Amino acid sequence: MTDDSAPEANSQTKPTTIKTVDNGPLQIKGAAQLVDHDGNSYDTGKTIFLCRCGESRNKPFCDGSHAKVGFVAGQRADAAEQAQDA
Repeated sequence: MTDDSAPEANSQTKPTTIKTVDNGPLQIKGAAQLVDHDGNSYDTGKTIFLCRCGESRNKPFCDGSHAKVGFVAGQRADAAEQAQDA
């Protein structure tokens, strides 16, 4: 099944990477399409940061509020557990 709304990858394009910033936002690096609950689309050609703390005044984007409120990520991903789920 393919999603026609997602950016198309080719052999020249690096894969999109989603990384957690320690006690901070999600970093999305690479071409991606972000669609909100109203169907508004935001093309993200480079790097964006998405809020994980819930305190950003610019949701879904991070505005640095995690540092002001002392956000601490609750859990860490377990690589062994992820491999079993795959």
